[in-house]
Amino acid sequence: MTRRRFLRALGAGAFLALANACGLLGRTPKLTAPREPEANPLWAPKVWPLPGVPPLQPKGVWAFRSRQDLAPAVAEVTGGASGMAPGYVFLALKEGAGEHGPMILDNRGQLVWFGKYISARDFKVQRYRGRPVLTWWEGSVVVGHGVGEYVIFDDSYHEISRVRAGDGLRGDLHEFHITPEGTALLTAYAEVPADLSPAGGPVYGAAWNGIAQEVDIETGEVLFEWHSLDHVGVEKSYVAPPEDPAYGHDYFHINSIDVDYDGNLIVSARNTWTVYKIDRESGRVLWRLGGKNSDFEMGEGTSTAFQHDARRHEEGTITIFDNGAHPQVHEQSRAILLRLDEEEMRSTSLREYTSPEMIVATSQGSAQLLSNGNVFVGGAARRISPSSPATAGCS
Repeated sequence: MTRRRFLRALGAGAFLALANACGLLGRTPKLTAPREPEANPLWAPKVWPLPGVPPLQPKGVWAFRSRQDLAPAVAEVTGGASGMAPGYVFLALKEGAGEHGPMILDNRGQLVWFGKYISARDFKVQRYRGRPVLTWWEGSVVVGHGVGEYVIFDDSYHEISRVRAGDGLRGDLHEFHITPEGTALLTAYAEVPADLSPAGGPVYGAAWNGIAQEVDIETGEVLFEWHSLDHVGVEKSYVAPPEDPAYGHDYFHINSIDVDYDGNLIVSARNTWTVYKIDRESGRVLWRLGGKNSDFEMGEGTSTAFQHDARRHEEGTITIFDNGAHPQVHEQSRAILLRLDEEEMRSTSLREYTSPEMIVATSQGSAQLLSNGNVFVGGAARRISPSSPATAGCS
């Protein structure tokens, strides 16, 4: 099988899913994920250790006699059922045993492709110049956010571009979204002086500004830039300023950007518990979903806490990964599907997806609508059980 055929096949692959989050899978009634290409799971190459090589090394690491320089972590598949959507599972491991980097697996947990890179996050399939590409963030993590750049690989696994934030900023790990126009939406952070007294902090303090940027991939030109401190006050946060004034207050914590069907932007901020709709021209906040100053009447089950990955879909719906923890607010983490009535300004819960194992994701997470109406959910999680170890997670 050619590499080109392979990437065509994985066009419907899952986005940043947690290896053992299969228990969070659910079925969405009357909804399908937009623009999901067909894929045949039988095209997946079978990758097995050679005879005589133990399938699991100590601490859950693969070993290959043909590639002794590679030692990727093993992903455990804890459950499976019929009716799964076609495609592969994409992981970007950051902690635990083995080497870390972007990893593609089939539904049995067998390794399909592995890139040996340091601190790769947000690994997914996107389209650039009309063709499927693999993308991820690469860099280091500082005080809960990323400092790095974004990598684009073509359908032959060759690097074709590295995208950097503009205006002297460094790209954050949470979001890299390629638009049909050949631009990239990305997140960044900048520590700036700020009056924290409205939030109970010092007058002469510092805050982390949450920044959304749109960059032309070809030229690097910054086309749009939005700063949270220009539009959202520090008093809107559910996180108190740090006791040590030497540390900036991460009051906003931007963690996803999506394009609404009218071309404006949907931005999630973890620490204000709010999803914002932002005018793509002026930067004005058009509405707030959740948090201390919601423009929507929040129906039962629609409020979130420390949420991630707000994604707009057809028919006025939105999916959100509701962490509900750090510190813990909800009984467990969940993915939710909401309908937003922008005339009556009311949010309604259509469906929530939880795990019978009461999984709590203290940070990060995602929820992806699949081509057959299923939902694939992942996060940096732990089970509520003294004997249960923390699970590996993805941004």
